[in-house]
Amino acid sequence: MLSARKRWIKGALQIIVLALVAWGITNSVRKSTRDLSAQREILVARADQLRAQASQTVNAGESRQLRQQAQEMEQKVNDFWKASPSGLLLAGLVYGIGMFPGCLFWRQCLAALGQPTHLLTTLWAYFYGNLGKYFPGKAMVIILRLAALDRLGIKKTATSITIFMETLTMMSVGGAVAGLCMIALNIDWRLTLLSVGLLIATFLPTYPPLLRILLPRLQRGVDARELDVWASRIDGRLFARGWLFLAVTWIAFGLSLMLVLGSLPIAELNQADPVKLLLSCFGACALAVVLGFVSLIPGGAGVREFVLSIVLAPVVGPAAALCGAIWLRIIWLATELTLVGLLFVIKYLSEKRSDVVIDRDSGI
Repeated sequence: MLSARKRWIKGALQIIVLALVAWGITNSVRKSTRDLSAQREILVARADQLRAQASQTVNAGESRQLRQQAQEMEQKVNDFWKASPSGLLLAGLVYGIGMFPGCLFWRQCLAALGQPTHLLTTLWAYFYGNLGKYFPGKAMVIILRLAALDRLGIKKTATSITIFMETLTMMSVGGAVAGLCMIALNIDWRLTLLSVGLLIATFLPTYPPLLRILLPRLQRGVDARELDVWASRIDGRLFARGWLFLAVTWIAFGLSLMLVLGSLPIAELNQADPVKLLLSCFGACALAVVLGFVSLIPGGAGVREFVLSIVLAPVVGPAAALCGAIWLRIIWLATELTLVGLLFVIKYLSEKRSDVVIDRDSGI
């Protein structure tokens, strides 16, 4: 009776958590829709302004030129949000591939602390937990991962420490990518300074000697001898592997953004300098995601779009920059949900197969 009640309570809590995550995702999509609508209104107002100027201009040649510009602007009103489905699909595929190195590094962190690391369960916990970023604060990511790893018997303290290591290492690598790109682009010294500041703020807590000092203070109440063992296993090699793995992640994320922009007819990438475009995509993507994380806003909604628009506008134009930022959010969200759905099905089939084997061995 007590066991059944516990299962009922656990199931009810899972439903509540999923409802909260769904609420966060819905708000994120709603924000993107509002941004698209606002951009369309800006383009419409600009087209009306050009037509008004054309009607008031005495010079026939200048009036014709203004009407042509107004017509082009009206065409943008109809087409600015359109994108090539194949380009968006490829962008989602690249983003999905880019997420796996982060999961593999997290698994290595768990293994370093002597915790069981069943691959399928770890993948499920990572991608399922990742949806928690759409809920205010960052605690939901930890809650979802803890729940997913519960069946493995992994210590909650170890899970929290490794999430801390994986997440901040990812952000510090992103800060490094953003800083290097902002220095090369020289768009605004404040963006460069911000990138370097984010790198330092996220790098220091994950630096092994400093992390070993911080562990006893961050995890009070944990057996000191166990913490000492864990601290001894957090070394430079694990740190270096994290940077190597997550550098691949950020390369994939930047390429995903470039593919999204390439799918937009209004971006006209063939007129952009290839090197500047590459640096802008990598730098904008890294800075937007890291700053969105630091802001604690669910999914970085609004923050990402703002940063991407500032960095990309000089290269692809303001309309394409904002539209690309919104499409990027939609494609990344769709990819995350697809991966969670696929992993859920695979996990369910794997567990069902295991139950059949157990029943057969038990003679049932």
